[in-house]
Amino acid sequence: MNEHPDAPLILIVEDEPKLAELLRDYLELAGYRSRIIGHGNQVIDGIKRWQPDLMLLDLMLPGCDGMTLCREVRLFSDLPIIMVTARVEEIDRLLGLEIGADDYVCKPYSPREVVARVKANLRRIHALTAEQQSVADGFELDEARHHALFKGQPLDLTPVEFRLLTALLSTPSLLSDYWRGIIYC
Repeated sequence: MNEHPDAPLILIVEDEPKLAELLRDYLELAGYRSRIIGHGNQVIDGIKRWQPDLMLLDLMLPGCDGMTLCREVRLFSDLPIIMVTARVEEIDRLLGLEIGADDYVCKPYSPREVVARVKANLRRIHALTAEQQSVADGFELDEARHHALFKGQPLDLTPVEFRLLTALLSTPSLLSDYWRGIIYC
């Protein structure tokens, strides 16, 4: 396994071990770290534990299916998701993109194409993250990963708290009024 701690981590959710290992090998040759999960019921815990930079998500999994997982992930994260699946019908592709996938690749696919799509999605997300990274009044927000720091210390925020803080920081006058109200109370 490629253990460069600063390399992006790709979560491969695939129940076919040989295909998962092939993707892992190609991703690691391209300089990425990776983790493999083969059962749908383990995905949410894996995301929370490893905080990957992108997920390759098969749709037909034992346990929880990929469509359900995509919906669940979107409740708490903007993690880039590329669906990699044997479902090739237009309606499946449209549904996958509508429920929150960032990209959709049909099997059989070239592992090199998947790596290229991973690079393209991470490049786009990195550009957005650089624009959205906020530093104001001692706060640092990484909106793409839902991480918040205050004076260098991590904040343990719920998704709602994170969105509230983001809204306050995006409107400096609201933040000033808010803190003034707390200080003078």
